[in-house]
Amino acid sequence: MRQVILRNNDMHSCDFFHLSKEESHRMKDLIQLKDGNLEFSLDNQRLHFGTKYRETNGWAKLDLKAGQETGQFCAEKKGVSVQLTFSDRKDGKIDYEVNLKAEHPTRLRLELIWPDAQEPFHLIPACLFGDNNHSMVRSNEFPTLHDGEENNIAAAPLWEFRADRASHPVAMICCDQGVAALSINPYSDCSEVPEGFVRNGLFAALPATFGVSLGYGNDPLTYVNKTLFTPATEQRLCMASAKGRLYLLEGSERSLAHEVIRDLYTESRKKPIHEKTPREALEALANAFIEVNWSEEFQNYTNMHCRVPTDRKLQAWRPVSEIGWSGGGVLAYPFAVANAVLEGLPWPKPAEKILDEIAATWSETSGFLSDVAGASLVGVPGQGGRIVEGGQLNGWWSGFMPHTMDRHCAYTNGNAAYYLLKTARFLKRRDGQSRTVWEKAACAVCDTVIELQREDGAFGYLFSAEKREVVDWDGFAGCWFAAAMPLAYQASGDERYLESGGKAMKFYGKAVRELNCYGTPMDTWKSIDQEGVLAFIQAAQLLHEVTGEEGFLKDLRAGADYEFLWRYAYKARPEFSPLKDSKWNSCGGSVTSVSNPHIHPMGLVITSALRYLAEKTGDGYYQDRADDGVAWALNTLELYPEVTGYGRYGLLSERFCPSDGLVIETYEDSGEAASTWWSYNAWGAANIMEALSELVLAEKTES
Repeated sequence: MRQVILRNNDMHSCDFFHLSKEESHRMKDLIQLKDGNLEFSLDNQRLHFGTKYRETNGWAKLDLKAGQETGQFCAEKKGVSVQLTFSDRKDGKIDYEVNLKAEHPTRLRLELIWPDAQEPFHLIPACLFGDNNHSMVRSNEFPTLHDGEENNIAAAPLWEFRADRASHPVAMICCDQGVAALSINPYSDCSEVPEGFVRNGLFAALPATFGVSLGYGNDPLTYVNKTLFTPATEQRLCMASAKGRLYLLEGSERSLAHEVIRDLYTESRKKPIHEKTPREALEALANAFIEVNWSEEFQNYTNMHCRVPTDRKLQAWRPVSEIGWSGGGVLAYPFAVANAVLEGLPWPKPAEKILDEIAATWSETSGFLSDVAGASLVGVPGQGGRIVEGGQLNGWWSGFMPHTMDRHCAYTNGNAAYYLLKTARFLKRRDGQSRTVWEKAACAVCDTVIELQREDGAFGYLFSAEKREVVDWDGFAGCWFAAAMPLAYQASGDERYLESGGKAMKFYGKAVRELNCYGTPMDTWKSIDQEGVLAFIQAAQLLHEVTGEEGFLKDLRAGADYEFLWRYAYKARPEFSPLKDSKWNSCGGSVTSVSNPHIHPMGLVITSALRYLAEKTGDGYYQDRADDGVAWALNTLELYPEVTGYGRYGLLSERFCPSDGLVIETYEDSGEAASTWWSYNAWGAANIMEALSELVLAEKTES
């Protein structure tokens, strides 16, 4: 195990919480000391709180004793000294401060055990959701909280991560009795360390143990990227302190976890700063597509790559010919909206042509669109992947999940139908003209999935190309059809679309409320992900807009709250260049999945929906979260080219690493790790364009 050893000779004085007499009485009722552990009560059940310190090859218990004042506890063993102070904030929240002094480098765990928890659901935001869908994912892909299995290093009964890998630095258990959670500062000051701080940790263990660590550990392995696990790492130290909060919330719904998230957000929010306006950024994004991203060779927009610092010139490596998700309609819609704000944009391929090509691929046999419209990479580059000419079913994702080969995908088809209809509606509202070809193709896809829709509302994940049939039902990606349904109703007036969309929301809403949305991207082996809920949010907003039904507004709130489990509430401190020590701010950026542990730009597409939710509910929390996303995008764009070392203002990578996850890019000359990807990802730039174009147009309309 790689260790980072930190030493301090003297313990700094600690400012403990000072309790009033009333608080002291409450603390005596809240905390019981028994056998060296503390006991807390939740719904008449006892939770055991203990401390452990790191020895050479394991952990040793520290027996806590009562301190001089109420709410204070201490422990000492073999040169390790710990002081704990608690302060009751009422409403199920208890603040704490922990101070560690040791004669030798160690780590400290604060551990909660809930022995009588019924069906405990572990939650570390953006890292761990239950068992991370263990039963449905491929072995050795990414961490799953499960008893160890032969030939599957990803399955383990305990997982610990760096706290800054989580969108909110907290570990929780949700069960029928309530939610218990423990947070910690992601960083603790340490003046004698070169960086000036140490990184802390979060962990979960079977069956019902969770907690935090002063000095992080990646345990039992360090998860980097799909199938890439490296040896465990940890940061030992001799002296540090940290603060955090214990939550004990009664109730039977997992949605109580959102109260914890909201509270932590209020405490830690640091909105990113930027210099450029949304309009300036939008203009730069559009011009970069026109002047840099377009490939004459492929006759399409592209993903591009370079090598920093040896070759900074971006080269196109694949055309983005997929009809949705990472191409197609994802580009066309913001291009169309940008035209309404920035006049005279000379698009090499305008929105109309992109959508015409997509609509032309509809198949009478399968009832779906071809998942790719034009030349496309099929398979993994360097692993047999190659550019294939002409429209087809298979795209770059086919190399990641071979069972998608020669099959239609819900993500690409549902997303394309949504953007065909959304762009048609937008343009009709501006010029009064229907885009019948787009509407007809998208509605035909909606008709197919209505025909196939299961009684419980599911649409399916993969579909046959030879006949109208679902070949794989499991996955959240079908929710994009639900987002298309209210738009299909607006285009046609056919009530069937609203009925189908409402039915689907009941099915997909169950996964949202259970914090278990899995199976959207085709490259993550059905991991728990963030991308699927974006469809649910769009569907809920549109269905509420069309019907006015209160239930859809509740769905919208539930979807937004789930998204925030992935959206950073604080400014992380990246370990690696170029983000390290830069002005980059993770607050407002969202992680893509437990499989792909990095921040990407896709959360920007729900900016207008979050603003809608804030307006309809009068709850400024949702406006703040929307504003954070926009500020994150503007802040991130301003990294180019000075911080990133390549490109220009207006282009964007898809990968930003706030912690030690997905750090797989390197500097070409030194081989040192890089916290971004030397790339220009068309879909990522388009996602930001969508948010900014709608925002700028709304401001223009209001003025």
